[in-house]
Amino acid sequence: MIGCSIYFYADRCGRCSSRLAAVSENFVPGLRYRSRAQELWALVVEAFGGWEERVTQAAAEVGLSPVSAWALVQLDPDHPISQKELAARLRCNPSTVVDPTDRLEEAELVVRQANPADRRVNVLIVTTRGRQVRDGVIDRLFEPPEAFRKLRGEELRRFRDVMLAAVTGTSAPAPAPRPSPKNLDRRGDGGST
Repeated sequence: MIGCSIYFYADRCGRCSSRLAAVSENFVPGLRYRSRAQELWALVVEAFGGWEERVTQAAAEVGLSPVSAWALVQLDPDHPISQKELAARLRCNPSTVVDPTDRLEEAELVVRQANPADRRVNVLIVTTRGRQVRDGVIDRLFEPPEAFRKLRGEELRRFRDVMLAAVTGTSAPAPAPRPSPKNLDRRGDGGST
C-alpha cells in the first residue's frame, strides 16, 4: 500500500495528506475517491488483485479446477452437507455444483452417501485424502501476502477489527489509547525516575 501502512492511521500519523488521492495509478488511472469509504473499498479490491491467480495455482497444484477446489474448501470434513447446501454456501444455483462435485468424487476427495437423517438426500463426505488436499489448498489460499506480514501487531489488530466490523455490519472497537512516556514512567513500565 502507498503512504502509511494502513489507511486507518492516515489522519493520525501526520505523514499523509487529508486529500484523497488515487491509491495506485495502475489500479484505476485517474480515479479520485469521493469518500474515505470508497477509498477503503478500492484498497480492498486492489489487495485482492492476486486472488484469482492464487486460486488457479492452488487448484492446479492438486489437479483441480478453481471451481472444484473452492467447492472442496467450502466442505467441512466434520459436518457433511448436501449439494443444495453447498450451492447455498457458494451462492449459486444447485445445478451449478453438480459438475465440480462430480469431479471431486472422481478424484476420490469426496463421496456421496445417504443422509442418515433423511435417506432421500445425499450428503457430501470429505474423504481422508480430501481432508489432506483441502488442508493444503486452504494453507495456500490463506497464506497472508507479504504486505500483511510486514504490518506491526497493533496495525494488524486494528485492521482486523475494522474489517470484521465492515463484514459483520457492527462497530469496530475504539483503538486503545497509546500511553505517553510520562504515564509509562509513573507505572514503572519504562524510563528511570
